[in-house]
Amino acid sequence: MTQVRCDCEILPPPTLVRETVAVSAVRRGATTAWRDGTLTVATDLADGIAVPLVTSVSVDVIPPDGRAVPTDTILDVAPLAAKVEGGLGHGTTRLATGLALVVTGVDAQGTQLGEAGNSAGVLADRLADAAAGTPDPGDWIIRVAVTIEAGRRMERPGPAAAHRAADLVADRLRAALLAAPVTGRETLTEPGGSGPRVALVKLVMGQGAMHENLVFPTEPAGVRGAASLIDLGNLPQQLRVNEIRDGAVHSLCCVGPSSKETTLHYYRDPLVTALAGNPRLRLTGVIVVGSPAQEADKHFVARRVGALVAASGVDGVVVATEGFGNNHIDFAAAIAEIAKYGTPTVGVCWSAARGLVAGNEYLYALVEVNKAASGQETDVLGENTADAADAGRAVTMLETMLLGTDIAPPPPVWEPGATPGDGLRSEVPVAATTPPELAVLAGPLAATRVALVSSAGAHTAGDTPFRPYADYTLREIPAPTPDERLTFASGSYDNSDVNADPNCLFPLARLRELAEAGVIGGVTGTHFAMQGGGAEIERVRTITGPDLVRRLRECGAEAVVLVGACGSCHRSAVVLQRLVERAGIPTVIIASLPTVAAQLGAPRIATADTPMGAALGAPHDTAQQRRVLTGALELLTTATTPGQTVRLAESYRG
Repeated sequence: MTQVRCDCEILPPPTLVRETVAVSAVRRGATTAWRDGTLTVATDLADGIAVPLVTSVSVDVIPPDGRAVPTDTILDVAPLAAKVEGGLGHGTTRLATGLALVVTGVDAQGTQLGEAGNSAGVLADRLADAAAGTPDPGDWIIRVAVTIEAGRRMERPGPAAAHRAADLVADRLRAALLAAPVTGRETLTEPGGSGPRVALVKLVMGQGAMHENLVFPTEPAGVRGAASLIDLGNLPQQLRVNEIRDGAVHSLCCVGPSSKETTLHYYRDPLVTALAGNPRLRLTGVIVVGSPAQEADKHFVARRVGALVAASGVDGVVVATEGFGNNHIDFAAAIAEIAKYGTPTVGVCWSAARGLVAGNEYLYALVEVNKAASGQETDVLGENTADAADAGRAVTMLETMLLGTDIAPPPPVWEPGATPGDGLRSEVPVAATTPPELAVLAGPLAATRVALVSSAGAHTAGDTPFRPYADYTLREIPAPTPDERLTFASGSYDNSDVNADPNCLFPLARLRELAEAGVIGGVTGTHFAMQGGGAEIERVRTITGPDLVRRLRECGAEAVVLVGACGSCHRSAVVLQRLVERAGIPTVIIASLPTVAAQLGAPRIATADTPMGAALGAPHDTAQQRRVLTGALELLTTATTPGQTVRLAESYRG
């Protein structure tokens, strides 16, 4: 047999040269230019920026000692860097040091572009000290303030447009950076070593609305030329370490300020630094994977993560996620799919007082990144994100497992003021759920009066809006309310579908139709909603739940249909469901995330292949919505055991 040989050149792994330009001062002037360490930013820098959905863009300069100024919510913090030659992860990149770009956003009505709270307020009070994703104390800040059209903040195109506009401003600064004199230079090589081969899995947002991330931009940490993880199916993307170091991920995430990771965080990720810098380990790469909006997709993507890790032949893995809520499903599923292959796996997450929304038996080695004394989401950007100490404990935990030593179990509950561990004990408890009770219908479904309960922030137009995060109050929605009078106050899911048709999550019109058709005996005169995203279980149980039970009794409800949206919305809904069931009123939840509902012990679960923002199906597909609702109602009569789940043969891919 003739052997075919290639005489082509075999290159070593590519290196990345990072040139630095030190910034000692920033001022405004006629043109944008660097001189003697001072960056002059043109007064007309943002003039002519035109992006669909964006109504205005402005720029100002904030000195290190001038942060006691008002700010809108912070959408992102990013480094200013530009490619001199080559592509991401190789060639030469020029980075401005002593400088950070801060992007803020509101809509034309002055509503903040934030979901689980926001970081509007005094800038100095809204930036965590020494966080990887916030400006350093001595950094100058160039702030890009973007306003988008009203009503678009909870739909995918809105926040994305704000980032595109800010990136156009950054491009003008990059042009000046490339003309600036270089003050430093370092060469970054891919990690080597002969120790155990390990991988880092970064689980980031990918659901649309305020939950999206971009990969592989043209410029480091930029937007232009990047691919959306949503458009890539949220499938795992294998990156070289130097690609991460060179800004291959851009954050579009607007979830709770304290637990979201900014573009700057990705650029100098403490986990990458700790793993790549450990001489006893060899970091082979970083897998970036999104968090889909539909549960079936979540588990499919998790299986692909497990297969990719197994095929790569690594000896150990760290899986890290940001934020809180439905992404815990992806987090738990990914760890399970990796650990099933026998690969030691450490998880890094924020849960604290909120607790994990989803869990499994493979979550036995977890690092908690909480810093807030309350253990809650806060309005301080980056406060509850991984830092060097968290990364150090994760590495210690992984090395311990690689030596064949078991990790000690976590404490039974998270306790305020608990000091971080030493990496030898898991830090995040996975709560066990008591079996649910199951009430029985007093009569046939055709004679039963049904109430509707939402945890997705539904309310009537003109009513007092919910807080955008963890509002424990109820809103009453009269039975005759027309669709056009219903609105939603949660950014925990893409609002595009419910803005088009509220029956996607609050099927009041469909419920009335089933009453008119004789499928049910009637509807109660009043229906109810809360904003359950990010809510604390105990407060839902002790505040919202008893209030709901009282109101349901007053309106004569004989059965209740609940609908959840995001992960923590589902959790709040199930807490309510169990309390209502315990009060003797049969319930069923229509759950687009049945894993969360089942883990919390929902008495009855109906689920279809639908996204979080449209549990009942496609907007204006009244037939599909009726079929989903009817299937859920039938479970009230057919369920014989607590926790029974029916999977309906309906699909809507969003």
